[in-house]
Amino acid sequence: MAYQAFLISMKLLVLFLLISPYLSSAQLLEWNEYYRLTWDDFQGKPTPVSKGDAGTFVQIKAKPYLVGGEAFYDVHAYFDREQSWATEKSRSLLAHEQLHFDIAELYARKIRKRIHQLKSEGVKDVSKINAAVRHLLEESNEADIRYDAETLHGSLRSKQAQWEEKVSNEMASLERFKKPKKIIRVNR
Repeated sequence: MAYQAFLISMKLLVLFLLISPYLSSAQLLEWNEYYRLTWDDFQGKPTPVSKGDAGTFVQIKAKPYLVGGEAFYDVHAYFDREQSWATEKSRSLLAHEQLHFDIAELYARKIRKRIHQLKSEGVKDVSKINAAVRHLLEESNEADIRYDAETLHGSLRSKQAQWEEKVSNEMASLERFKKPKKIIRVNR
């Protein structure tokens, strides 16, 4: 009886851990392949200088940490709910904004890959790794600007579709470098 209660408690805990990212009203939402943005995620307000119908604020965090004298990096792509805003809402605009978030994840994967390459080459100098990370962060910002310019903020449907395909293909090619999910198996 106590064992069954324990199993039920564990199943509920696992369920909570799985759905809590979707229920959270936290400011930062980590990119997740199973979650698509909704207009409810856009909780911010446009500033007087804001342009367009929506603004998506994403960030890539690459935090180094040391374990036994060796540097490791924790790399995440985030969507900032409190800074992201929308004045108009449509499915096509939401898809455009989602791709900004996907581009952030794409570059998070590129950063993970580059760190892996450098470590495989024996690079231990954290300043060299940091420089490579900074370069990819700058490239990510340039890609975001180019994406908006080429799609006219999503209004050019054919260009939007091209970008969606491009980002999807690149993310698939970097599947190995997506953030690993932790799976907890529960005996029934």
